Amino acid sequence: MLNRNRALSLSLRVVPHLPQAVRDVNTWLFVLAAVALLYLVIPPLFFIFSTSLIAERGPDAGALTLRHYANIIGSMSEFWKLMWNSLIFSLGSAAGALLLGTVLAWLAERTNAPFRSVAYVSAFISFGIPGIIKVIGWILLLGPKAGLINMAVADLTGIFPIFNVFSMPGMILVEALIWTPVVFLLMATPFRSLDPSFEDAALVSGSNNWQVFRRVTLPLALPSVLAVLILTFVRSLEAFEIPALIGLPASIEVLTTKIYLQIRSGFLPRYGEASAYSILLMALVAVVLVFYHKITGQTHRFTTVTGKGYRPRRVELGAWRPVGGFLLLTLPLLQILPLMALIWSSLLPYLQQPSRKAFAQVSLQNYFTAFSDGSVVWAILNSLTVSLSAATATVFLTFMVAWVVVRTNISTRWLLDQIATVPLVFPGLVMGVAVLKMYLTLPIPVYGTIWIIVLAFLARYLPYGIRFSYAGLVSIHRELEESSATCGGSWGQTVRKILVPLMLPSLFAGWIYIFLITIRELGVVLLLYSPGSQVISVTIWELWENGRIGELAAFSLVITAGTVLLAMIFHKLAQRHSLQV
Repeated sequence: MLNRNRALSLSLRVVPHLPQAVRDVNTWLFVLAAVALLYLVIPPLFFIFSTSLIAERGPDAGALTLRHYANIIGSMSEFWKLMWNSLIFSLGSAAGALLLGTVLAWLAERTNAPFRSVAYVSAFISFGIPGIIKVIGWILLLGPKAGLINMAVADLTGIFPIFNVFSMPGMILVEALIWTPVVFLLMATPFRSLDPSFEDAALVSGSNNWQVFRRVTLPLALPSVLAVLILTFVRSLEAFEIPALIGLPASIEVLTTKIYLQIRSGFLPRYGEASAYSILLMALVAVVLVFYHKITGQTHRFTTVTGKGYRPRRVELGAWRPVGGFLLLTLPLLQILPLMALIWSSLLPYLQQPSRKAFAQVSLQNYFTAFSDGSVVWAILNSLTVSLSAATATVFLTFMVAWVVVRTNISTRWLLDQIATVPLVFPGLVMGVAVLKMYLTLPIPVYGTIWIIVLAFLARYLPYGIRFSYAGLVSIHRELEESSATCGGSWGQTVRKILVPLMLPSLFAGWIYIFLITIRELGVVLLLYSPGSQVISVTIWELWENGRIGELAAFSLVITAGTVLLAMIFHKLAQRHSLQV
């Protein structure tokens, strides 16, 4: 037995140097992955830069110019107002979401407040509700003329409106409420893993629960707090639905809506200035992401979980326990209120306050009208095709890139990881502009089809796919593949029978995430769709622009039920097959 183990050990050490076929496979994979990444990332980056530096019209058309940047900087008051609006909106939304989400996460993980499981379920369900649907729901609730909450308060107090959602505070409020479930889930993890011995020591020293939270718990969670703040700030900076649906009617412009208006308003698209604004937005996002990586890179200084065992301790709220439970119920309430407004709107010919007259007009006519439209049904099929294709292609490509980066000894393999992370600086709308210019220029016949959207999604979500694939691969020891090679298994057999089954939880998690986020994405597709290639988010956008509120509400509710059902099915499949995602 000893001799056989020694022989196997010797063979495992020799295998990496033996087969030429393995080195050939690695080389080919590197080349294929590099070509795919370069094609998906570099041309959009090139076209967004080049378009911002090329004159579009006049005698100098086609020549290099800084005119587009000069036009932006020339109107300094407008430019600084645009920047101010963008920063105030993003910072206010991030701070609001962080405050509410952190408090709720602390209540759920560090106290004995009731309804913790309800809060978690509602937070996960929120991922299945498209963002544009939530925004429209809040508009139906807080609109200054016909908002259901405003009308109800007016009936009781005579004050109308109590809150105008079409304002900067309205934009900040809705964005913060939409991001609260995400912040709640992100902050729950550090609170759950925090060693309570530090808090116990503070209590023994005479501190009360509030002092312990302020001086011990919160400082220990500071890296996570700052990281979530920056992440939420960046995502709010890139947001489009709320600035477009709430900001534009109030004449409040931010960078994303300015880019959209440069292309969609006016007789001719102004691609040059749109690209220049896109470069400025990308630069701002890149600067913030640098701070994000610096903060997340220093988290080892705040490590509290070691090999020493500990038992989590929950703070006894005492008489405040019902208050804590009520606060945790705000999470499901944030999901239910917009949906209730949509349900009510879907049953009426026009939006009105609940009354005997309104109940007499309740019907399902909006549902029949919405789904009798062939373009609406076609949009659902397009969305499923696009999201299935984008999720599958992204997972396949990022698995190949992760393999090259983690498993090969090619000296330049690190470049693949760097290239795959470049799309992080592309906001969704900017990616749409870049891909649009790319395929308007290159003789590749995808413009006007759903496949241009698939390619845009593939480029946009490369960084997310690579993180899932990388995490799954580094957790598998190399000796399993070496043993397969010793037994005569080819590279393909090793991947198919060993790596993929072991990596399935990570790959499946990445696939589900990309599928659910692409099926509700608006910013990327809004500039890329054409008649016949509409997807779900674009159809909702068009129904809103055309004022078909009842049909929009009916369609949105069916879509919400479908996406939430898909998320639940995926979760059940994961549990049944031990794929914890």
